[in-house]
Amino acid sequence: MTEKQIQKVRDTIKKHKAALSLEKRKFGGYDDSYGRRYVIAELYLKIADYKGAATYFRWFEKNFPDDIGYPLFYLAWAVTLFERGKLEEAKIKTIQTNFLNTYLFDVILSNETHPIDKSETIGFESLSYAIEIKQDCDKVVSKDYLNWLAEFIQTEFYLSTMNRFISLRKLLQDENDIVQRRKLIDEENKLEASIKSTIT
Repeated sequence: MTEKQIQKVRDTIKKHKAALSLEKRKFGGYDDSYGRRYVIAELYLKIADYKGAATYFRWFEKNFPDDIGYPLFYLAWAVTLFERGKLEEAKIKTIQTNFLNTYLFDVILSNETHPIDKSETIGFESLSYAIEIKQDCDKVVSKDYLNWLAEFIQTEFYLSTMNRFISLRKLLQDENDIVQRRKLIDEENKLEASIKSTIT
């Protein structure tokens, strides 16, 4: 990418940030139906500006604490943490990415994968979605991150966490009782909280 192309991306980032700031000033908060809060992160990674991306993700976490995000966004976050040398945090964000789509890493690593009979209630949780966004993911990941990822997904920490998550999703698939479903969802939340606690 030429300097001119990089500057064009930076100008686009500035425009999106300005639009978000204007929205906050006018309405006292963010609606962001355009999705600028997600686009900005991907633009930073497009030019491999991991320092800028890291600063942006900290801002995002403060201003959108309950935002569920989506797989590509979380992948960009994980890559940023990895490239900034925050390996423990990168592990957590990588697993959170896989919680959003359990097929994504096998797809981007070109590993064989098949649909799993489990609860997938949001459109971005499916295998077909992972395949659909592969090219976008390829633009976000670095070669070093992919090499690290291939090793990380073989670790006991990763495997035990994902096995537990998938087992809970399988139980949810067949559970119709509202109380029992709530308990399973609570178990998912506890699982995510437990992995976050490993770096605090």
